[in-house]
Amino acid sequence: MKNILQCPICRKKHFIPFINCLDFSVSKEEFKIVMCIYCKFLFTNPRPTDNNLPKYYLSEDYISHTNSTKGVFSLLYQKAREFTLRKKLYLVNKLSKRGRLLDIGCGTGEFLNICNKNSWITNGIEPSDIARNQAINKYNLEVNKNTDLLQFDRNSFDIITMWHVLEHISKLNETIKHLYQILDYNGKIIIAVPNYKSWDASYYKEFWAAYDVPIHLWHFSKNTITTIFKNNGFYLSKTKGMILDSFYVSLLSEKYKYGKMNFIAAFIIGFISNIIAFISNRGYSSSIYIFKKKKI
Repeated sequence: MKNILQCPICRKKHFIPFINCLDFSVSKEEFKIVMCIYCKFLFTNPRPTDNNLPKYYLSEDYISHTNSTKGVFSLLYQKAREFTLRKKLYLVNKLSKRGRLLDIGCGTGEFLNICNKNSWITNGIEPSDIARNQAINKYNLEVNKNTDLLQFDRNSFDIITMWHVLEHISKLNETIKHLYQILDYNGKIIIAVPNYKSWDASYYKEFWAAYDVPIHLWHFSKNTITTIFKNNGFYLSKTKGMILDSFYVSLLSEKYKYGKMNFIAAFIIGFISNIIAFISNRGYSSSIYIFKKKKI
């Protein structure tokens, strides 16, 4: 295990306990999430070293890297993914004319594939051999194992996407700095991350599935993600709620809390969370943040 000694946002060194959560998916170990007392940023601390972290991804339930349709849950996941893929494509087409798009953590390539079919020039990054090989073999996509963003030239991309990936990245500031370098002057970065201030997070507490320790290293709110991108040369252009995520996260949270998936309860909690997000400033279970470069 390694300890984070300095907050990556404000550089201060004073943290307080926020919540302890189990790794429900793999190890059943308990991990601590702490809060910086100055900027309120949350992060898993201590956390596994970069060398040990991959073993915590070895879960049969980690279906973002599979195309399984076995069981009701996996089938619903795949149907929801088809819907969200169309919504994501609509978003990138609305933000920019067709150009070059990089999807970091592209998994099995479904999003890259739909963009490719709609005249985008695509690149992907995916460290998982299983997921990357599926993307290449099934869709004939250009996907790199190398996660070093400086493999790309400056100002290379019109759109860069990270769909539930930033919370997994250990070198947070370094990654955002590199995003700035490879994004075109008029480009946009689309970041989707969980929001620990959502109502479903407060309802499920330590059982909230989107804490997902230890593979989720950072736990964002709108304020903290905006601040860290601002520190690295970006400004927030737009925020969008991910309405379906509250149902998916609530379903997993029901399983973690009660030992089984309760579809009715998950639907009710997800629905309430979305309504509260709509009428308040708490935000949705997960949100999409669109960042642009500051003009120099």
